[in-house]
Order: sequence, then C-alpha cells, then structure tokens
Amino acid sequence: MRTRLVLAGILALQAATALAVSDSERVAVYQEFRAKYDSKQWADAQPLAERLVLLTEQQYGAEELQLTNPLTNLATVQFKLGNFAQAIENYRRSLNILQAKSTIADKAQIQPLHGLGISLLGARDPEQAVVALKRAADLSRNTDGLYNVGQVEFIDALIDAYAATGRWPEADKEAAYALRVEEAAYGRSSAKLLSRLDKLARWYEAQRRYTTERAVYERALSILSRSGTENDSRRVEPLRGIARSFRLEAFYGVEGADNSATFNSGPTGAGVFNDGTSQRRGESALTTALAVVDANSPVDQVVRGAVLADLGDWYLTTNSLRRAYDNYAESWKAFAIAGSTHYLEKPRPLAIRASISSVDRSQLEPEEAEVKAVEMHFTVDRDGRVDNVTSPTTDVPEAVVRNAVASMKRARFAPRIENGAAVPTENAVYIERVLVRVTSTESATPASPETAKTTETAEEPAKADPK
Repeated sequence: MRTRLVLAGILALQAATALAVSDSERVAVYQEFRAKYDSKQWADAQPLAERLVLLTEQQYGAEELQLTNPLTNLATVQFKLGNFAQAIENYRRSLNILQAKSTIADKAQIQPLHGLGISLLGARDPEQAVVALKRAADLSRNTDGLYNVGQVEFIDALIDAYAATGRWPEADKEAAYALRVEEAAYGRSSAKLLSRLDKLARWYEAQRRYTTERAVYERALSILSRSGTENDSRRVEPLRGIARSFRLEAFYGVEGADNSATFNSGPTGAGVFNDGTSQRRGESALTTALAVVDANSPVDQVVRGAVLADLGDWYLTTNSLRRAYDNYAESWKAFAIAGSTHYLEKPRPLAIRASISSVDRSQLEPEEAEVKAVEMHFTVDRDGRVDNVTSPTTDVPEAVVRNAVASMKRARFAPRIENGAAVPTENAVYIERVLVRVTSTESATPASPETAKTTETAEEPAKADPK
C-alpha cells in the first residue's frame, strides 16, 4: 500500500511539473534565445537554449519528438562556442530520438546530421564526419531531389571531411557536383555562381591544378562581362586568382607534371619564369584589378591594400625588387587608411615545398608511422629569402629534421612591412608535421591525413540555424 502511495505521489508530481510548463513560457524563452542567437551572442544564448531543452523535457518527456529541435539548437550554440564534445552529444541525442520515433528517411534528420558532421570535423574526427555528412547529403538528395540547391551546405563540409581523410577523388567529385547543383538552380550564366566558382577555383589551387584553376576564374570573368560593367568590383577576386595561379605555378610547376625535383629552382631562391607570356598575363591581371578598385568610389582601401600586396609578391617572385618594395609601401598606406596593417606585420609564406618526410610526401604507411612536429626557427630577410634555419626539435630522428630544414631553406616569404618599408624578421617560426616510423607501438600517435596541412584555413561550415 505504501509503495502504491509513493508511486502515485511521483506520478502526481510529474504531472504537476508538466502542467506547470506552458506553451507561452516556452515560446517566450525561445524568442529570447533567438534574439541572442541572431545577434551572435553565443555565450548568452547557451543558457537560454539549455532552459528551452529543460522546459520541453518537463512538458513532453525526455524521448519525444518535440525535444529534437531544442536539442539541435543547443548543440548548434555549443558548436559556435567551440564546445564540440557537448555539441556532438546533443546532436546525437536529437538523432536518436528522430530515428526511434520517426522514419529512416525523415528529412528532419538532415540538420542534426549536418551539425554532427561539422562538430566532428571540429573535434578532429573526419572519418566519423564523413559518415554523418554523407548521410545528410544522401538524405537531402533522396527527399528533395538530386539537384536541390539546399544540399550545397552539406557538400562544402563533406569536401572538407573527404580531404581531411585523404579521399581526394571523392572530394574532387563533390566539388564539381556542387557547381552542377548551383548551375541547375541558377543557370550556367548567372552571377549567383560567382561564389561557387571561387570556391571551386581555390579547391583546384590547393591541388596545384593551376591551369584548371585559371579556367574557372576565366569563366567567372566571362559571366561578369555579360552581367556587369568593366569596373565591376566583383572582377577583382578572379583577377587576383589568375595572377596567384601564375605565381604559384612558377614555384610548384605546371599542372600534371612531376615537379618534385624542380621546386623553386632559381639560384637566388626565387621562382623562375621561363614563359614571358605567363609573366605578362599575371602582372596584367593584377594591374587590371587595381584599376578596377581605383575606379570605384569610395575606394575600398582593404581590397586596394590586398591587390597592392599581391603586386609586391609578384615582383618579389620575379626579382623586380624595387617595384616590389614600392608596391608593398603603397599597400601599407592603403591598409593604414583602412585602420589596420595587420596583414603586413609578419612574413607571409609565398611558397614552401614540404620535405620528403612530411605528412604530405612521406612514403610511410599511416599504420607504421606516428605524427611528429619539426619546429624551425629562421630569419626572413627584406627580400623574402630564408636564412639561419635551426631546429630545437629533439624527439624526431636527425635525418628527418635535416630534411625539413633543407626544404625550409628553399622557401620564399613576403617580407614583414614596417611603416611602409620591407624589413628583416628574426626568429620566425614554422612547424612542419612529419611521419616517423614507429619504434614502440605503446607510444605511437596514429597518423591521420587531416594533419597534412601545417597551416589550416578555417572557413566556417554552413550554419545549422535554430528552428
């Protein structure tokens, strides 16, 4: 009898708690949360998201479909704050409820799958990220059509995940597919393709496919020639990209050729232009970009500074040092007018060939190797050349350190600019990740392809917005 009374009391308490939470209370909390979220006040939004989860649990229960959106919103805020472990936990909880209470093809799973994928990327688990993001893309294609434009946000993250796991053919396929999706949505000549074309060109640049990269940028310029004017500011980025491809090609070699033995082959440590046409086309692209910037009013000084820095890099690469210094000085002035010269305040790597022991180039299999870091200290002179390379690294075989140091000596940097003048920089630091054969399986750190990039570009994945 007593047990029955206790159970009855618990049930009554639960019922009272549920009744105590009203729709109006939840809506009020959601509106407050949404205001903080939309203004990107993530830290202030998190306790409101947590409160919304609690209220929904009290009103409906901890395993009901009504809880999936609040859980997804909370996970999204946690992702924004860099709390990847918590975000992963809540995205998975939302998915578990959806999979238990709904169908396997329910498109409501798409958003938490996407959020889970980008959170796993943030937590450096690209293998699991591929699984989640591929599922999100497949579900989107199955429910909304093969070429629905909403899937591109999943594709961009999926490309990153494939690249991080070394699945370059799959990444390349998805990069091209994303363009086809947007072509189907907007038309092959639409200016709405410009952003996608820029992403695709940069993807080819990262693969050192410079001829293909230029073809994509030329297509962007062709679209603008029909929909814009000669001084359309949107022409600047494709023109910069074309010039950059020629400059990088001078260091790394032409697309499709084996250039492993000829990187940066000039005796002075500068790239060698053997093709005068390439040199003229690259320079012309940048001078045209600068003319476009100056033709617009008011002049965007940040963009002007960037183009002038590109010109400085170009002339440095071709050993036209006086012209390089002049353009760096003008770049510094433009950035100063804009309010910040941060872009020029430290040496910028123009070309670095990874050593033969690097994660990029090592012949070791990941299963028999561990990832190590070779830290290098060096001087960058006012011409961007590297000297006095040393390494304090002691936990890596001496031969591997020597390989890294030898490669760094052939690197080329843009010099630091101080008050408009190129100046030498002492004690610059660069870290190369290398593969070292495992000698003790107990201490090994398994090699993972996502460590291939020493410097990572953090482009925020597509948003998983509140519902």
